[in-house]
Amino acid sequence: MKKEDLEHYLRLEYPFECYSGEHEVGDAYLVQFTDFDIKASSEDYEEAVTLAHEYLAQHIVSELKNGRELPNPGEGIEFMKHREALAAYKKKDFETAFKIWEEEAKVKNDRAMANLGLMYLKGEGVNKDYAKAKEWFDEASKYDNDSANFNLALMYQTKIGVEEDLEKAKEYFRRAVRKNHTQAAFRLALLLLKDRNNLDEVKEGFDCMIKAASKGHAMANIQLTGMDKPFEENCELNEHFRAQTKEKQLEIINDALDRFIRPILLKDGGNVVLVDFINEPELELRLAYQGACVGCSIASTGTYSMIADTMQKVIDSRVRIFIL
Repeated sequence: MKKEDLEHYLRLEYPFECYSGEHEVGDAYLVQFTDFDIKASSEDYEEAVTLAHEYLAQHIVSELKNGRELPNPGEGIEFMKHREALAAYKKKDFETAFKIWEEEAKVKNDRAMANLGLMYLKGEGVNKDYAKAKEWFDEASKYDNDSANFNLALMYQTKIGVEEDLEKAKEYFRRAVRKNHTQAAFRLALLLLKDRNNLDEVKEGFDCMIKAASKGHAMANIQLTGMDKPFEENCELNEHFRAQTKEKQLEIINDALDRFIRPILLKDGGNVVLVDFINEPELELRLAYQGACVGCSIASTGTYSMIADTMQKVIDSRVRIFIL
């Protein structure tokens, strides 16, 4: 059980209903969480609510310890149906999974719609049909389903059943990224970083790559140099630099890039651009290679070390440096 998972679920506001009068637990206030079979009762309303939340917390701890999924607020029985269909799907009982998701789609279950789209896309339990796949993804996308948006983006990017449309692909990827879809963040980053002269897209792509890398995406961590570098907690700080305004700090950084780094890279047909500088709560530099440096075999090792060493001398060792 991960501490962050426990904290996440304990923070969620699961809906509950309260009934007064005579119930199966006696003549009292009965509080029930609608997403779970969890109840508590008391002659005092506030006490009934408090007890129900305590029982819910115990249930969450138990489920996470046993490695079981938990619903998001409001999913309720829909979540149980989804889990039943998912179990059948994993066993390759596609007929059962399809029937459950087909019924769930009728009651506007967007996850069921997205999964039906995937089954038609892959030809699992049904004949492969890209048109039907897109229809289901389009339906699920109306509810901003991240999986549906991701797959629509892939279809437009790779010409699966539709004409190539990279602008539509970017927009669907963006919608999925807003719902914290890791694969969408990585793929959008690659699209946005193709033209490294468009600094707005480079900045957005950089942010997406960091999101994907921070979620453990293996290829994102390979692309993003500096993610695995230790952060210097204890070092002598350059108080003079840190006391400057952000504008002045940027002047110093750009001067160092112009004098010590860019001339070396330009000799071999490369360059580096400052994408972003963050100066609170910690200092962070985001740089992007251009020209011959993009994809160079030593860019993530020797060139990175040269840039990092230089910038740490200009600032101090307590600075994060990411380079794409």
